[in-house]
Amino acid sequence: MSSGLVTRFEEPQYGDDTVYRLSIPGMVKDVAIIQKGCPDGAHSSTKWSVPDWAGEAYLWWVCDSMTYEPGTHVHKGVQRLFQRFSDERPDQLAGVIFHNELCGGPRRLCPKMEHAVTIDGCETPPPCVYVMPDRDPSTNEWNWNGGQQREFPAVLMKAFGIPQEQASFFVGDVGYRLIGGKRKTNIVSRYGLARTTSYRS
Repeated sequence: MSSGLVTRFEEPQYGDDTVYRLSIPGMVKDVAIIQKGCPDGAHSSTKWSVPDWAGEAYLWWVCDSMTYEPGTHVHKGVQRLFQRFSDERPDQLAGVIFHNELCGGPRRLCPKMEHAVTIDGCETPPPCVYVMPDRDPSTNEWNWNGGQQREFPAVLMKAFGIPQEQASFFVGDVGYRLIGGKRKTNIVSRYGLARTTSYRS
């Protein structure tokens, strides 16, 4: 908040769902951060709801499991998320975030360390952010080639010294496609100009 990027930050009350509320200058509605554990669990990928007040809502997967590589954890969660993406409930995620205190350390190396900032005495790289697609029942392809626009990721990247015009170089995408009734998934991770990894299944 001292940076001026967030004007209000509300933590969840004890016993409530772990949802943080951020008010950000220039954004008409507040941002909801829904904290969950590892994304490969059903509770962390399908058991959530978006508050009525949220303009953009993100699942933040705080995962300290070393069972899989981070990309595998994300893939498992994104696969599960299609269940919620394709149902008729009004809740819709703007994106997902994967990050915890292991990121950037010796057990979970990060290619974004050159943009790390010191938080509570630890060198912390920018989180991995993936933009989710908007629903559109008239098509069978959603954000397959990227391009879905969100506001909060650029704000989050700015907290790590990455200017808005470069934020898209550090924000990934999730895309879905239905072919012959079968779902395809495309996940793109970005960590700098022309530095990407992708996975399709």
